[in-house]
Amino acid sequence: MTTYQKVIYDGRFGAYQKYGNKFQKSQVQFEKDQFNAYQNFLYKRAIFGLSVYGEEELSKMHWDKRKRIEKVHTRCQSILNVWKQELANKTVNNTLSSLFWHSSLVKDLLDKFATDTDPEYISNLQFKDLGISKQDVVNKLIQEKILPYNFHQLNEAI
Repeated sequence: MTTYQKVIYDGRFGAYQKYGNKFQKSQVQFEKDQFNAYQNFLYKRAIFGLSVYGEEELSKMHWDKRKRIEKVHTRCQSILNVWKQELANKTVNNTLSSLFWHSSLVKDLLDKFATDTDPEYISNLQFKDLGISKQDVVNKLIQEKILPYNFHQLNEAI
């Protein structure tokens, strides 16, 4: 008895096999990253921490630099976590207030708990679901001083 494995194509190239190059060229717009390699490196180091480095680089890195990178990474994750909670709360509050605009109970609850966030709670919402782009994340990290104030002027020569 032969078993067949079903291949599932997801994402932008889901119909590539069916429509070939015509589909790729006419339907798919490639996203060009607006940041250079150095900017992307700083962004990824803030978001992912030490995992952007290989084992060899980590073994050669001074312990103080590793500690600083982890500290920035932890702070970055907590800032983004609280920000995602704030955006989710705002969306839920807008939805509830539009659905139950006549309910005084809902209005009281929204006034009381509208801006509550819990730093211990880890939000599993994705940026895409909240309508947050990479540019928005970069701007937030610049505002919170995780990324340098001149991040947009940095080039690869530095």
